[in-house]
Amino acid sequence: MQLKIGDLAKRTGITVRTLHHYDKLGLLTPSVRSDAGYRLYDRNDIARLHRIQALRRLDLSLQEVAEIVDTQGVDLNVVIDEQIRNIEHHIKQQEELLTRLRELQNKMHDNSGPSLDYWLSTLEMMSVQDKYLNKADLDFLRQQPKMRSGELDRVLQSYAAQIRSLIQAKVPPEDHAALEIAKQWMKTVNTAIPHPGVLKKIVKLHEQEPAIQAMSGVDQEVMNYLNQSAVEIRYQFYRSFLSEEECQYMRPAFIRNADRWLALFADLQALIDQGVAASDERTQERLVEWREMFFEAWGHNLEVIQKVRLHHQKEPPTTFGGGLTQEILNYALTGLYFMETQRHLEGQPTSKSAKRKR
Repeated sequence: MQLKIGDLAKRTGITVRTLHHYDKLGLLTPSVRSDAGYRLYDRNDIARLHRIQALRRLDLSLQEVAEIVDTQGVDLNVVIDEQIRNIEHHIKQQEELLTRLRELQNKMHDNSGPSLDYWLSTLEMMSVQDKYLNKADLDFLRQQPKMRSGELDRVLQSYAAQIRSLIQAKVPPEDHAALEIAKQWMKTVNTAIPHPGVLKKIVKLHEQEPAIQAMSGVDQEVMNYLNQSAVEIRYQFYRSFLSEEECQYMRPAFIRNADRWLALFADLQALIDQGVAASDERTQERLVEWREMFFEAWGHNLEVIQKVRLHHQKEPPTTFGGGLTQEILNYALTGLYFMETQRHLEGQPTSKSAKRKR
């Protein structure tokens, strides 16, 4: 059986243009020329075309198809396995897109008459999130009511606008009005995102994506102002039972170590989620940094440190935000107690017996 290009196109449902393209690439070339000068496809050519069509259904490129049909001993199982993985990945992407479109639809319903800017801003946030948040992070956020409804975005945008007004009015971050907004901000974020690991990634997203800063209104200037207010809230808390001299190291230490504290809280939460004991070597290694930063904040003055520890027992510092939860605090205190006990048993100086530094 020998067929002209038009006849082959009709029988296979492939366009003449496609067959010419295959010929030009050398993928499928007519093997026979008739007495009249027509180029004809013989039985072997047709069989080769069927193999090409089958491989194209696997979503392979023409170059990949050519390599397979021209090479003897190609393991088609390997090809099929790879295509299965590709299709599974594509299905996951489509499922994620469907989930996000439903989220967008819900947010649009919650915001009566949403503008095009809001719609585009939400889509932009969704696309950028993939660079910083994995599927588990996104699943966690979807389980948080304020994130799912879009309430957090609306509330924080309102706070950001108020902070912007204070900045423009040259109101200092330690002013009462600024402190009240900062308190509400920290409370709102702590409630909406009760996981320091996810919070750490969202903070990084805002720091490194100017487009998101512009859309949310929470730019670096607003964040710097908020951070200063947050430090002032902590300072006033400790000044309620410590002297100004005893608090002299606290402000610079907290400003300097804010990111380190959040990263540490995230690491400890991960260890908790994995079921790692507070006495485990991995936890103890991270708590060494906790102890160092805590001592640094109080100038290594053991009398002050003891006062702070006693006050924390009555009023835990979990209301300050920054990713610290009661679960993490309890876990850390258990680990630190174990550390102090081990140091005592090994004859190393502990916080009670070490030489006081002034």
